[in-house]
Amino acid sequence: GTWVDRDYSFNSYPRALLTLFEMSTTEGWVGVMGAVVDSVDPGVSPVPNYKPWLSLYCIMHIVFGAFVLLNLIVGSIINNYNRIKNYGEGAAPYLTAEQQEWIETQKLVSQLKPKRRTVGPKHPVRAWMYRVVNDPRFDIAVTVVIVGNMLVMMTRNYNQRECYGVFLFYMNVAFTFVFAVEACMKLTGLGFRWYFHDGWNCFDVTVTVLSVAMSIVDIVGREYSCNPTNQINVSSIQALRVFRVARVFRLVRRAEGLKKMIQTLIISLPALANIGALILLFLTIFAVLGTTAFYNVNLDQDLYGPMGSRGNYRTFDNALWILFRQTTGEGWNGIMYSCFQSDVYRACDKRYGNYLGDGCGGPFIGVAFHVFWQLFGSYVLMQLFTAVILENFDDLNREEMATVSKEKLNQFVEVWTEFDPHAKEKIPSENLPLLIWKLIPPLGVKSESATRTDLMRVIKDLPIPIVDGQIKYKDTFLGCVKRVIALELSIRDGGAAEHSHNPYTSTDSLTDSTFASVKSKRANLNSSHGNNNSNPASRTGSSIGGGQGTGNAVSSEPIATDSRAAAARGSGCMFRGRPPTVAEEYAARIVQLSYREWR
Repeated sequence: GTWVDRDYSFNSYPRALLTLFEMSTTEGWVGVMGAVVDSVDPGVSPVPNYKPWLSLYCIMHIVFGAFVLLNLIVGSIINNYNRIKNYGEGAAPYLTAEQQEWIETQKLVSQLKPKRRTVGPKHPVRAWMYRVVNDPRFDIAVTVVIVGNMLVMMTRNYNQRECYGVFLFYMNVAFTFVFAVEACMKLTGLGFRWYFHDGWNCFDVTVTVLSVAMSIVDIVGREYSCNPTNQINVSSIQALRVFRVARVFRLVRRAEGLKKMIQTLIISLPALANIGALILLFLTIFAVLGTTAFYNVNLDQDLYGPMGSRGNYRTFDNALWILFRQTTGEGWNGIMYSCFQSDVYRACDKRYGNYLGDGCGGPFIGVAFHVFWQLFGSYVLMQLFTAVILENFDDLNREEMATVSKEKLNQFVEVWTEFDPHAKEKIPSENLPLLIWKLIPPLGVKSESATRTDLMRVIKDLPIPIVDGQIKYKDTFLGCVKRVIALELSIRDGGAAEHSHNPYTSTDSLTDSTFASVKSKRANLNSSHGNNNSNPASRTGSSIGGGQGTGNAVSSEPIATDSRAAAARGSGCMFRGRPPTVAEEYAARIVQLSYREWR
């Protein structure tokens, strides 16, 4: 025989570049390293492990060429995708991180609508079941059963004993019974309306119904018998047993980490569908090019070659599949070398007439086509999937790490539902202190050490308007979030930030405006007191801080507790034609209460 060069070599600069590129894709790099280590001299047969130190060259190239340089391409693609995505969503480059967070929080608040409160049944049995299914311990018990069911399913094997199959049958019946009881308890306690209002409950009951159906199939097939001759093979229905695996997905609603992953996947699906359509478009274009340039490639060049009756460019569908295979990096260099031959009699499958030299590939077209598809298909298009998933996962993490996380926002919705059970999006303004008291920090003050002073500090910074004695859902929600973000900004800036300089609030300091309003009201009352000294209702004969006749007496007329009267009266003198805010009304109530206690 004769010695021939390998497909990969360092005999020339272009071939060395091509070999190094193959190694950077981690395809066939171990074979290259073995050939380098075994090399002796030109024209001398290889000797195993003749130069073992040369393996360091290949290893260093894998580290820097594959793990660093080509991954920089991936990082650049992801970075540009995020930049274009942010630009398309209207994220201006001149916005600060805090301003962008406020915009995203506003979008999230607008999506969180108040919910109708689930009303417990009045029947004693149903009321008991309602309390049981809403108890966190009930949820924990169901989770333990699901995990146990998953572990039992993992013990099934191919050569198991017949009686062990009977054990698995009875275990499956027991688990199915538990799940059926759970579904019945929830249906009884919550009722059909509220049970099917939750999508996870719909999924649970579907899995339970399928499990019951499969148990019936097992009973019909006599799976409870250790004697295989007594069992009936219901082959057309046995395949449905795979639906039992769906029980595992019930853990998603109970595991926050898994729930976040599934959420990321669901959010990514529309973008992944668009990227899939783009990949299909380019696959079609390159498949047409491949069937034109390589349809006549000889598939018998190598007995164990990467191309065969299924993997070739002879038909459009085969070209699609072989290109898709190359996007995963599987054997792409072998396919390239099969289309690389310069000898037309060896490269062409049909060697007669016009077929000779047509569609047989060649050194230039074979390398250019496959290297470009590897770069474009594997390192650009396919990495867009990674970019989409990472971006959406980062969005979910950003929501949780935000100043006001999505969990806190959802908690506001839950607490609001207690005061607005019919989801009318407004509640009496008198309920605001109790609402703030029930909200956990930073939106509220709920804690064992919370005091009335803490409550006043929160309410005084809430620019929530009162309309007809009521506050609206969106105004209250945004007001609470705005206060928290403004406080976070002041902490980041290292001091108390002025509200007038705060990009997230459009009102002045509510504390100053509140006391200015009280002073204005007091001045008006003092003026009327000087004009009519004979009125006993306006003459108290005392002042705050002791002494008489000081001119700072506060009228004994109580501040109206009715919100509409306060709004109507304040719109003319105290609030300059605008409705009072909850901070101003709350301050007025505190002043009134303090005055009554002083009297």
